[in-house]
Amino acid sequence: MPSYEESFGRGSGAAPGASRPDRGAEACGRQLGPGRGNGPCQRPAGRESKLIEPQAERSAVKRTRISSILLWAVFLLIHVGAAAAEQPVSEPLSLAQAVAIVLEKSPLSEAAVQGISAARMEQKAARGQFLPKLKTGFDFTVFDQVPTIEIPAMPPIPAQQFEAGSYRQLSATTSLEQPLFTGGALLSQYRLAGLGLNESETRREAVRQDLILKTHEAYFGVLVSEKLLDVADQAVAQLESHEEVARQFYETGMIPKNDVLKVVVQLADTRRKRIQASHQLEMARSQFNTLLRRDMDAPVLLSESLDERPYERTLEECLQIAQERHPDLLLSDLQIRKADQSVRLARSGLLPHLALVGALTHEQGGFAEADKVLSATLHAEWTVWEWGSTYYRMKSAQSLLAVARAQDAQLRDKVLLEVRQAFLAVREWKEAIHVARASIEQAKENFRITEEQFKASVTTSTEVLDAQTLLAQAQVNYYSALSEYNVSLARLEKAMGVLEPPPQSVGGDR
Repeated sequence: MPSYEESFGRGSGAAPGASRPDRGAEACGRQLGPGRGNGPCQRPAGRESKLIEPQAERSAVKRTRISSILLWAVFLLIHVGAAAAEQPVSEPLSLAQAVAIVLEKSPLSEAAVQGISAARMEQKAARGQFLPKLKTGFDFTVFDQVPTIEIPAMPPIPAQQFEAGSYRQLSATTSLEQPLFTGGALLSQYRLAGLGLNESETRREAVRQDLILKTHEAYFGVLVSEKLLDVADQAVAQLESHEEVARQFYETGMIPKNDVLKVVVQLADTRRKRIQASHQLEMARSQFNTLLRRDMDAPVLLSESLDERPYERTLEECLQIAQERHPDLLLSDLQIRKADQSVRLARSGLLPHLALVGALTHEQGGFAEADKVLSATLHAEWTVWEWGSTYYRMKSAQSLLAVARAQDAQLRDKVLLEVRQAFLAVREWKEAIHVARASIEQAKENFRITEEQFKASVTTSTEVLDAQTLLAQAQVNYYSALSEYNVSLARLEKAMGVLEPPPQSVGGDR
């Protein structure tokens, strides 16, 4: 059988890839010899060039394709690099950092700031009412006949009639008016504006504390969801291991088939719960990102862990602080003070108003010879009767004052009850943490012993499943209690009106 080289006509001394000489051409060379004319073996003219041209074209096309591929590769690398540079590197967030971001980016914070700005402008506008007012006016009058002045006869002088101007009269007045007494109206308006500014600042503080509480809830919601997913993963792994052991025991005839089926059903249910825990974590992260004004799919990395913070305040201290600092009670007090000033403002309509007015008047076409008149006037005005309008406004303001005081009493009871409830919740979850921590250790030991007993054929598979369920439930109770405890602390401080951004680290590092 011919070898690989012999099949393709390669000589033993030819290098790899070298072609054999054309024997026909070699024979023609011998026949023609050097310098001979065209013989039967000579190649037609132009044949060699026609063979070379397709080769050159293929090489050019190949080079063009390679260049295009390189250009596209460079283009993609540039854009991918730019996108990677634009995408921020996600770093673990502490609770304090999350609160700072929420307070900075929340639209509610911006709305509260704008409310303060508006109230401050109202206060400045009310302050301007105390200062002189500069006014200017213009009058142009056309009469149907020339105004006249008639002087009666005084014998022996007969009656006389004089023109008092012309058909057209022009008057321009510039005045400066300084209020002297308004019955306390200007002072009440200024105080109302000042109370409005205080109210806006208090509302901003209430919004601030509400955002801090929401950040606590979202932050610890993510932490506890991560822990619950870990518990679900652990439960799935434990049941998968138990299923493998149960199948081995069944194959050897040590346990009946229904014991294996119980494990399979329990494993399927645990996997379903694991899916629920995963979805719960995804929603918690989305809510956290939404609160921080980030993309809902942005990665969430938290630097703190669930831990138990000490709390030393007594219930009496919490109640006392709430009565002094709760934003709702401060707002209620401001409402009472505003209602009182509204009563004073309405009562000012029963008193006279006094103002000093200086004016410069320029007239044309009038009777007076002087075209400019400078005057000073002490203007007094007293509305004596307007069918009880001022009186009824005053009585309405007094009724609103009584309403504000009644609402304040009701609100104080509500706040004190809220503080008591929040304080008891903190105590409840603190005790739940201690109970759950002890139960976890017991549940772990129970699961270990039960699993060993099953492997030794001392107990049934059902006992193992029950032990695993108890362990998972104990872990869920523990992590849920830790989360609720931290959130309850924030709710208690908000109920007192003293909720502040947390220190840099609340719990332990992750």
